[in-house]
Amino acid sequence: MFISNERLKKILIDAKMIDEATWKNVVENASRLSCPVEDILKERDIIGGHLFYELVEKGIGIPYVNLKKIDIAKEVLDRFSPELVSAYKAIPFEYDARKKKLKVAFQDPADTRAIGALEKKCGCKIDAHFTGKESYRFASRHYHKSISERIRKIIQTAAKRAPKKTSDTLGCKIFGHIIEYIYYSQPSDVHIEHLRDSGIIKLRIDGYLRDEIAVPSEIATSIVDLIKKESSLTTDARHQTADGRFAWNVLGELLAFRVSILPTYYGEKACLRVLDESRQKASLRELGFRDTDISLIQKEIKKPYGLVLVAGPTGSGKTSTLYALLKLLNVEGVSIATIEDPVEYSIRHINQTQVDAENGFTFARGLREILRQDPNVIMVGEIRDNETAGIVIQSALTGHIVISTLHSNTAVESITRLRNMDIRPYLLSPTVNLVVSQRLVKRICPYCRVSYALDKAFLDSIDKDTGIRRSLDKLKKLGLLSFTTYDEVRFYRGQGCGKCNGTGMSGRIGIFEIFVVDEEIRKMILEDAPALEIQKRGEEKGLLTLFEDGLTKVIEGETSIGEIMRTLS
Repeated sequence: MFISNERLKKILIDAKMIDEATWKNVVENASRLSCPVEDILKERDIIGGHLFYELVEKGIGIPYVNLKKIDIAKEVLDRFSPELVSAYKAIPFEYDARKKKLKVAFQDPADTRAIGALEKKCGCKIDAHFTGKESYRFASRHYHKSISERIRKIIQTAAKRAPKKTSDTLGCKIFGHIIEYIYYSQPSDVHIEHLRDSGIIKLRIDGYLRDEIAVPSEIATSIVDLIKKESSLTTDARHQTADGRFAWNVLGELLAFRVSILPTYYGEKACLRVLDESRQKASLRELGFRDTDISLIQKEIKKPYGLVLVAGPTGSGKTSTLYALLKLLNVEGVSIATIEDPVEYSIRHINQTQVDAENGFTFARGLREILRQDPNVIMVGEIRDNETAGIVIQSALTGHIVISTLHSNTAVESITRLRNMDIRPYLLSPTVNLVVSQRLVKRICPYCRVSYALDKAFLDSIDKDTGIRRSLDKLKKLGLLSFTTYDEVRFYRGQGCGKCNGTGMSGRIGIFEIFVVDEEIRKMILEDAPALEIQKRGEEKGLLTLFEDGLTKVIEGETSIGEIMRTLS
């Protein structure tokens, strides 16, 4: 942060957002974890997001701007070159021609030399604002949309000038541009594939795999070889699978990648999982949890022992939730150990181990070894089998907080799943504290979002499948929604625009089912009550189903009803 901790402390205390004891704890944890105070405030949901920046704005007298919410004119963005943006970490967002004044968002608005240099280069007055790192990175994408075109020109020029030249140097140059493209487009995965007569690079963004850049076959081969070298894998064995990791510095930030190599008919395919540290720092609120959800979760994970489960299918964001929970628990005096497959992000002061099935180091064996390490908190990446489930339950019964994931459709089905893994009701009942079931849904693009009322015919058609009227009534009863008639309820959709490539969607958010196991539910589990009865009782106590939590986000304009129905179908 561009202001001192002392000044930030005064701003937050004057705003009554924290007290002296909380601030002291935040500073101690920031020092212990070697990270900015701002990260601790955000990750532990003390204060974060735009509220944090708005308070800083009032405290320092420099205006804050969220570039994600502004549709900046292309001609304004083009007043700065990509080189100028990178050099000064500054993005223009509004120009007043009459006053010859350019509003510019800086990551460090206190850098007077940068402001002076830009005024000379632009020949106009700079009105300095400040913005957050993620907001800046989002707007920076404008300056790097041409990377794919740049790569095509490099290939065309090289083919004309040196058609017989080795492709290794060219592949390395192109790969550097690809990494830069990855940094700005923020995919979850990257595929480098060989086709019959060419290679292709694909990016998975918001769950959708897109064909991005076509390259000659020999360039695809050289890129895969470069990835193997960076991952300390041999380039000679072209008919074997291989796994590795590497990191690449992009504009002063380190992007890490988990690598999988697979021999295919036309050549080796590389699949890269992008391990972006900025995503790992997401708090529960940023993942999509409501404030009441966060309060429930914080209460349950601070109990002296018990099991906290995160449930959902592959690709539902379970790992992100696990890491957010670990960060809440990672304080001095607490020993945390994990067994993961694989370790995706390294967290300071957490002892992380990785499954190695080839050498017999399974989840079950790793968990046994961890129990000899005097942990307070244990994270098991996934409960996959009866043996692991049994050790997890015993660990939770003997004075440990255990957090793990399970593949199940709903929170209550997780109880049934553990029963099917031979966990007896008398062991299950006192052990499970909390189950979070979740999915990821696409966000509506904020630039082309429009509201509308559901017409009766459409409401009738989806009510048969979803019971949407009952859900709306329930949300109203719980105070989450206010309306007299159903046609007063506003829903949202994206029309499609240049910012979202005409899709109407941009980014993803979680929808959740938070199932707290209280004494009454424990008794029902002990008595081996059917899952439907447990679900019914949970809903009577205020449990929101995945559909109902999704509905709250539809009404808030975060996602669409069609996206909720598609995800839960």
